[in-house]
Amino acid sequence: MPLPAVLLAFIDDEMLRAPMTLDLVTDAVLEQWRLSRGGLGAGRGEVDPSRVLKSHRGELVAAALRALRHAVDGELKPRTVAVPGSDVAAGRPLPQHLALIDEDDVVADIAQSRCIEAVKLRAEEPLRELQTYTAALVGDLHVSRDTNPFRPEVFVRALWQGVLALPLSRAAQAAYLNDAAVPLAQGLTLAYAAAISRLDEQGVVPAAHRTIVTVGGGFGTRTTPRYHPPADLQVVRNRLPGAVDHLTHTAAVAPTPPRQAETPPPPDAEPQLVRLLTRLFDEIHADRSLPPELCALLRRLQPAALRVAMADPSLLDSYDHPVWRFMDTLAHGATLGSSSDRMRVLGLARNLVDHLAANDGIDTADGSRFVWAMGRVTAMTRHALAQALQAAAPAIERRRREAAATSEQTTVPLDIATLDTVPAALMPDSGPDPVLGEVRLHPGEHLHAYLQGGWRMLQLLERDDALGFWVLRAHDDDRLWAVRPAAVERLVAERLAKPVRMRSLVRRAAERVMRAG
Repeated sequence: MPLPAVLLAFIDDEMLRAPMTLDLVTDAVLEQWRLSRGGLGAGRGEVDPSRVLKSHRGELVAAALRALRHAVDGELKPRTVAVPGSDVAAGRPLPQHLALIDEDDVVADIAQSRCIEAVKLRAEEPLRELQTYTAALVGDLHVSRDTNPFRPEVFVRALWQGVLALPLSRAAQAAYLNDAAVPLAQGLTLAYAAAISRLDEQGVVPAAHRTIVTVGGGFGTRTTPRYHPPADLQVVRNRLPGAVDHLTHTAAVAPTPPRQAETPPPPDAEPQLVRLLTRLFDEIHADRSLPPELCALLRRLQPAALRVAMADPSLLDSYDHPVWRFMDTLAHGATLGSSSDRMRVLGLARNLVDHLAANDGIDTADGSRFVWAMGRVTAMTRHALAQALQAAAPAIERRRREAAATSEQTTVPLDIATLDTVPAALMPDSGPDPVLGEVRLHPGEHLHAYLQGGWRMLQLLERDDALGFWVLRAHDDDRLWAVRPAAVERLVAERLAKPVRMRSLVRRAAERVMRAG
């Protein structure tokens, strides 16, 4: 489908004005660097970053413009559909070189993330208003997504590609991005406001700004105290001893499936027990973070859970009962991994739920069938990890040989006078370095991290402690990454990475029940 002419005209207009913004940012950084050097110039053998920036500013702007044009064109193109039978469609990782990422490399990710957040904070109002105009250009009348092709993260990543053209160390390049945050925010604020005025003069009617969620760059940005869920299910039972009998709460998005309606509770079941379990399953079924098909499968387990609860009251005492842990294991596998991994989990889940939901007279008082089912899911997960390792083995072996060869050359003496250093005045004033702690992650577990310019869901395939690197696999494109543990720890300390742990569905459900009262 051809793009609207007004949208193409808007993009061409903004691309013509982008060099001015980049020039103003570079002028501001260059002035900061000159002042920080005090006009004394560089010492013997030391690279003067301000002179390098002045000499190569043309290359920086040109490279940034090329990257910006490429990024904008990519925003407008439809996503590539995998050809049936290809490696991508089959879920097999493509052959690749496993480059090593260390602390110097993640410095760039930290600088990009900080710069993006600074721009979003300072340019928030014109950015939100411009979104309504760009949404109108593409026909998104309710602003359901971010349609601005020149949003801050696109511009910052393009600027970083330009910075890479500077013949400076990675630390000096990151220093440029840190110092560029404020002038870039000021420049984009003016650019966004000017774009709004031009579109308004052209007669573009902004879309209705209903709601749009902007994903932040880091974790731990909450400033208000968070409600803590109850320590165990017994707290919920004690908090609602008599009110449970007359509770009529049902989730608005959780209608009772026909399969459950055909399976009435046992006649000797206590009404209080039935109603409490119903509330918990209602809340689990209403959890929007779960795939809808998984919610329907979990809802079918309610009669089986009731049969277990009648004989084993500990089901409503602890979050760690086999019934709840089985449901958590399914949810963890169905929300992580590639699309093919999730489909395999859901396929196995259907078979297991059919078996568990069948009222065939088998004694399930101790939840042993749920323990068995959880073992089946775990076995499938281990098999998938083994397959991923086998596919990545050639790249990992090449990385090991390169790392071993590099370690043999570490005794070469360094000539301090020839090192590319960064003056202390150019380094960001962010206080002392955060305390780095060991990140406890085991093969098969996941990490949500901002790596190489974007947020990624990564799975740890292998950790080579002898040569000091971890092998991570990105689920969106099966790309492999070899990362130093110290680099991961630095990202975690900067709140740009967080291990993904299995969450308790019933714990979250109990929290919502307690809030509802």
